[in-house]
Amino acid sequence: MQKKLFRQYSVAVLAVEDATAATIIGPQDVFSMTGVLYEMSQGKEPTPYFNVQIVTENGKPVRCYNNLLITPHCSISECKPDVIIIPGILNLDATIKRNQQVIQWLQEQFARDCILLAICSGSILLSETGLLDGKVATTHWAMENQFRKRYPQVLLKPYELITEAKGLICSGGFNSYLNVSIYLIEKLLGSEVAVQCSKIFLSDFDRHSQAPYSIFNGLRDHGNEKIHRIQDILENQYGENIDFDTLARKHGMGRRTLERHFKKTTGETLLSYLQRVRVEQAKQRLESGTASFDEISYQVGYQDNSFFRKLFIKYTTLRPGEYRAGFSRVGQQGMVQLV
Repeated sequence: MQKKLFRQYSVAVLAVEDATAATIIGPQDVFSMTGVLYEMSQGKEPTPYFNVQIVTENGKPVRCYNNLLITPHCSISECKPDVIIIPGILNLDATIKRNQQVIQWLQEQFARDCILLAICSGSILLSETGLLDGKVATTHWAMENQFRKRYPQVLLKPYELITEAKGLICSGGFNSYLNVSIYLIEKLLGSEVAVQCSKIFLSDFDRHSQAPYSIFNGLRDHGNEKIHRIQDILENQYGENIDFDTLARKHGMGRRTLERHFKKTTGETLLSYLQRVRVEQAKQRLESGTASFDEISYQVGYQDNSFFRKLFIKYTTLRPGEYRAGFSRVGQQGMVQLV
């Protein structure tokens, strides 16, 4: 039988100091084993679809945040890849400062139609290129506030697992390297190979959101003490009937003025802030207790549990019973049934 012809893509996995090791080694494994592991499991001849190299700025080893030393195959100047994987980073300011040449290299490679794929906080390094300005991006949900402050021109979608804007791909959470790698494999090689990867790597093919995993932390490092006090009220008195008109008068403002200042300062309206606080409290109760969702709705300030169920689904993408089953040991043991 004639061997199937295929194109082998070149993938450069960028390694930098203080990166998260999994976002370097993980993608290297996935792309290196595409066309290999599945075929071997089926008794077929391997057909590696990707030539994968780990690269550093100068070709010298770098040390990851977990103290793992990564030895690259070559320097960034020695390769012209079809795809560049940008790893998750920590110590953001220091990492950006010492990687100015890398940032310029990313700009140059994108200009020649190279795909740039950033994993987790790697979207910070990608945003430094300016290429994401006016385009959608995502990052780890816990970095939402600082990302928005650093890059207000980027259209951040913090609860999306994967975003793409004309060859600029981002994913949220460092273990999302599996999902986003398979996403790109489907774009380059088609759904059949992507499904094979999903099966061999045991990765959910239809996972699209970070929302179930996120924890709402209102923006606090804004220095506005009056807004701080209002945030305290919303966060501590969420179970009460909070009247926003009364809240505004007590703080020497009209309702519309308060709404405008609060939105500008926190990025949330008064209502959406309160709703997210209440949903976060409900999540904690589902994780740790056995109360029904009707009881929980009342505890967090809602008489209409049907309305609150819709809000819960809006912010988590899961029904209450699904959330408890996924995040509570009680739920997983089937002690309480919710719909």
